[in-house]
Parts: sequence; structure tokens; C-alpha cells
Amino acid sequence: MKKAVISLVTMIIIGTLCCPVVAKASSEDDVLAQINAYRSEQGLCELTMDEDLKDIALLRAAECSEKFSHVRPNGQAWYTVSSLTNGENLAHAINYNQQKPENVVLAWMLSPKHSANVLRTSFSSAGIAYYESETGEIYIACEFR
Repeated sequence: MKKAVISLVTMIIIGTLCCPVVAKASSEDDVLAQINAYRSEQGLCELTMDEDLKDIALLRAAECSEKFSHVRPNGQAWYTVSSLTNGENLAHAINYNQQKPENVVLAWMLSPKHSANVLRTSFSSAGIAYYESETGEIYIACEFR
């Protein structure tokens, strides 16, 4: 029994060294919580996470790794990505602090157009996605409906 336990512990240690676990400090749900905190301060209804918009946000975040813009890499406007989205906020995080949900949303709140999306009364849901490029930079997209 003792040998089996030692063997198991050894395999776990070797597995951990060969394949380290990478923990993300930021998450889509935390960004939504930050957005909802700002909305709550203004007496607005909270947004819900929309899985369809989340898929669209992932596509837009990946596109932003090619061209960081509200104009898509194919030259079309952001809203051509889907008829489901009515607003878009983007972020490009080069370092760990910029990836933190509170800093992503704070940057949006300091921008009048992005803040307007966060606080728009007609929006009821959002889809948020983080995408890591080959260079390790993080792109965040938030699509609103």
C-alpha cells in the first residue's frame, strides 16, 4: 500500500512538472460582475450572460489579435459579425494588471463611448470572451444585446 501511495504521489509530481497548470487571473464572469456593479450604482438592471453573444465575443476577440479595431480584419464594421449584437466594447491587455476584470471595465468606464455601452438602458445581456494570441497578449471582447 505504501509503495502504491508513493508511486501515485511521484506520478502527480512528475505530471505537474511536465504540464504545469496555468491559472487565469481574469474571467468573463468577473468582467460581467464589474459591469453590473457600475450598472447597479446607476440604478440599472443587471445584464445576464448570453452564451450566443459569448461565442460572438470570442470570434471578435480572436479577430482583434489580427487587427485591434471595431473594423473587422475583412474590412467590415464590427456589427456585421452577427445580427444578435447591438454594441461592442474591446480591450487589449498587454500585461497581467490590464487583464484584471476591474481594470478592463474601469478603462471602458473612462471612455465615453464604451461607458455608454456599459450603462445603456436598452441592453439586457452580454457575451464576454478573453482570447490569448500567439504572442501571449490578451484580447477581451464584450458584445451587448
